[in-house]
Amino acid sequence: MGKSWPNVAGTCNLGSIIKTMTMRYALCLLAALTPLPTAVAASGDAGEAAMRKGPASAATAQATDPAAPLIDALRDVSARLRADPYANSSEIARQNTEKYLAGLLAQAWGFTEQLGLIGTPYFSRGAGVEGLPGLYNPDNLYRSALLEPGGAYRIYGRRGTHADLSFQVIDQYPIVGLGKNLMVIRPDDRGARPGEDFEFYLGGSPRAGAHWFAMPDHAAAILVRQSFDDWRQTPTALFIERLDQPAPRLYRSPFAQAATALRQAAKLWADGYVPAIERATMVNALPAPRPSDTGAGGLGGQMSVMARYRIRKDEALLITVRKADAAYQGIQLGDPWFVTPNTVEHQDSLTARQARVDDDGLIRFVISLEDPGVPNWLDPAGNPEGYIFMRWQNIGTPLAGRDAPTARLVPLASLRKVLPADTPVIDAMARREQLAERKWAPQVR
Repeated sequence: MGKSWPNVAGTCNLGSIIKTMTMRYALCLLAALTPLPTAVAASGDAGEAAMRKGPASAATAQATDPAAPLIDALRDVSARLRADPYANSSEIARQNTEKYLAGLLAQAWGFTEQLGLIGTPYFSRGAGVEGLPGLYNPDNLYRSALLEPGGAYRIYGRRGTHADLSFQVIDQYPIVGLGKNLMVIRPDDRGARPGEDFEFYLGGSPRAGAHWFAMPDHAAAILVRQSFDDWRQTPTALFIERLDQPAPRLYRSPFAQAATALRQAAKLWADGYVPAIERATMVNALPAPRPSDTGAGGLGGQMSVMARYRIRKDEALLITVRKADAAYQGIQLGDPWFVTPNTVEHQDSLTARQARVDDDGLIRFVISLEDPGVPNWLDPAGNPEGYIFMRWQNIGTPLAGRDAPTARLVPLASLRKVLPADTPVIDAMARREQLAERKWAPQVR
């Protein structure tokens, strides 16, 4: 993290992390030992090789306590995060850091479960509300399955009513690596419509008369994005079936595997990606939309904008953007760890469909620490600094210069003077109604 975060008193301890973890993952860590594979993908990446093998000292540690490698990794990663000046800069920063550590732990364990079933893969649910690294888009339902380069797969389902559906084949698993985009498959391009079944094949021998795709070299995972522009839309029913016979797998300790995943995820995000983007992004100013970085896990065909905001309690950042001809258009906020805050209790994201569009075709979003009483308030959940991310997917008319968003920092007391005169006033009851719509998402996805 950068030096802009002040250092004041605060603590983050392992006991509070355990309390923050969901019961599901706490039970997983104390329960079943699942047989794990020796390989995930033949990408030749040294980090992935370490993931498959686990720490060299794992066998020694397990002689007394099989969970010791993961306990040690959790302690080390906790110390690493707490050593960052931001982690102790405020009470909200301390809480963010705890949730971030809990999210890293949960995802590392989920990854380990998938490794154990790489021969009989399934689409994991990337659902969650807090602490997920990588600026999880609250408008997306992410699901992923691990692949083997020599494998043959049938992927099928029934299209939901959500706005956009894409399958992205990447060369690393997202939690431990910024996978390179190897291929994007869109069932909609082949005629899939809401309520209709779809099917395609990946890898193995070509299939005449079927939607078949050759397996890209170094493929390690397939990531599915279901993008919702209305949170009451229905998700896609999704299945994956392995058609070839996988080789037998040797047992690997899930605790050792999860420990390696946790360490590598922390190194990727906290030590690598987040400091890099902090240095590269503008503050309270927005660049023009550009294609997402497909070499770092970005979705091919998606346009995006990333920046940072910094506001005081008496300020508001006004973001203005044109409603585009796209199946999905959205904006979200993230905390300084590049983590999406609690998106059910805070309106920290909006889609073009959820937002108010003014008569001139523009959408005006307002970021402020206090509720400004406008429809398109983006609630930063108490974070005076953080990230802004905007996305356009399945674009009909290519974005032009006039589609570039703008940002303007204004006194909160003067906000109404720079908004259209007919901007509605949103009182406390109307805001509660907006938030009530957000509680729908975790239950139906």
